[in-house]
Amino acid sequence: MAILPDHLRTVARRFPDRVALRVAGTAPSGEASFTEMSYAQWDGRSNAVARGLHGAGVERGDRVALFVGNDSAPLYQVAYFSVLKAGAVAVPINPRVARRELEHMVSDSGATAIVAGPGELDRARALAADTARDRGPLRVIGPGATGPGERDWDDLVDGDTTDFQTDVGPGEIADILYTSGTTGLPKGVAATHRSALVSHPLMPIDRPISLLHSIPLATFLGTHGTQTLCLRLAVTNLLLPTFDASRFAALIDSESPAWIVMVPAHALLLIESGMLDRIDTSSVRMLIYGSAPMPHHAVQRLTAAFPRATLMNGYGLTEGGTSVVTMPPGEALRRPGSVGRPLDADAVRVVDDTGDAVATGTVGEVAIKVEAGQRYYHNDPDATAVTWRGDWVRSGDLGYLDDDGFLYLVDRKKDVIVRGGYNVSSIEVESALHEHPDVIEAAVVGVPHPVLGQDVAAVVRLRDGASLDVSSSRAFLADRVADYKRPRRIVRCDGPLPRTSMGKLDKAALRALLEHDTTT
Repeated sequence: MAILPDHLRTVARRFPDRVALRVAGTAPSGEASFTEMSYAQWDGRSNAVARGLHGAGVERGDRVALFVGNDSAPLYQVAYFSVLKAGAVAVPINPRVARRELEHMVSDSGATAIVAGPGELDRARALAADTARDRGPLRVIGPGATGPGERDWDDLVDGDTTDFQTDVGPGEIADILYTSGTTGLPKGVAATHRSALVSHPLMPIDRPISLLHSIPLATFLGTHGTQTLCLRLAVTNLLLPTFDASRFAALIDSESPAWIVMVPAHALLLIESGMLDRIDTSSVRMLIYGSAPMPHHAVQRLTAAFPRATLMNGYGLTEGGTSVVTMPPGEALRRPGSVGRPLDADAVRVVDDTGDAVATGTVGEVAIKVEAGQRYYHNDPDATAVTWRGDWVRSGDLGYLDDDGFLYLVDRKKDVIVRGGYNVSSIEVESALHEHPDVIEAAVVGVPHPVLGQDVAAVVRLRDGASLDVSSSRAFLADRVADYKRPRRIVRCDGPLPRTSMGKLDKAALRALLEHDTTT
């Protein structure tokens, strides 16, 4: 079985001049400008850097951290495959992480080198200096890294571009990607080459098309999703480094992408901008969204705005792989609340606490089938034993399957609000609040209550000039959710709601906001 670099070599030889990566920027004049990299350049540069890493002492199985932002996307993609070609293990780290998280990820993974983008070089140097005595030297590699113990990225890229590959097998680790750490410090999920490739059993497309997105590359969706998906299909990865609704809409209009990938937060901002009524969306054939629930009103609006596109909801997780569940064409509107139907009916179950499958329509924990040993928590055998049960990964998501095999998510297990003995799904209440014409974003969390244990609280972002209080929200929700599910506290947020780097609502930050806010 092949490893990931084999596919880059194959595509580079078949489509050497096809654009692999096209990064949108802004010229001094304000007009759009682009940085491009072909498949041949991607393959050749990663050969050169892999050879340089090997010469610098990076050996098979070594961990190399990738601390690179989307603004340096070509560097990230070359670095990722350079590490794999050197036989080492890539450790992508989102530059948005805090110092404590960065230090934990580098230390926990055992990284001996860190590749840093121009904007991250100083932080990488500071980390290397501060941790040298505790964990040994951490070699810093990046553009302009010319100090003691450092390597200049430009010198590596300019090396020998002929094929280079350290012998590794498909069962060896390709990368370690860290979870968002919503219940503590992030956990590293180790994935083998086989695991990454099984998620994408795809063949190259003969004609050149592009996939537009604004997903951070140094995340699970960015690396195992968009980057690997584009590679396997030999399409152009069209990237807007930082999401901006107006610029994203302008790229749809000017670049005519065939596919778009968005997280719900991006979709909501795009809808709210009003730009969808002013652009040509006829090129878009597939609109993929995932990583968090999409409100039904947003699905309706996207369906109207992209009349020639198939809307596809992709559900997966770092521990289990990408898109184990997808929404078939035409089903998004007919099945509100569903994330789709399993690609393999035998690969998804809804189970009880003992791991036994529950009856159709019964809520339980979603479990995903993954070949044993292909993914696991790095350095955490206890957590691995809890999450992976043989060939099954316990997702932490509560949901149910209907009679047609479609999966519906109820909530994260840890986010279910238990109010006076009643279980309240935050997702259900959030979806109902999103139907309010003045609500742009809504989040629902449980807050402590001296009698009920927990009570329901909401944080909302409203349109300019609008107002919404407990009384009016409960009246609006009267015909939509049961009385015990309606928020008895509501707080207005003046800006976007706090979200993780993957666009998921940051429930911990929301609870902290509620703790410090006395309004209702």
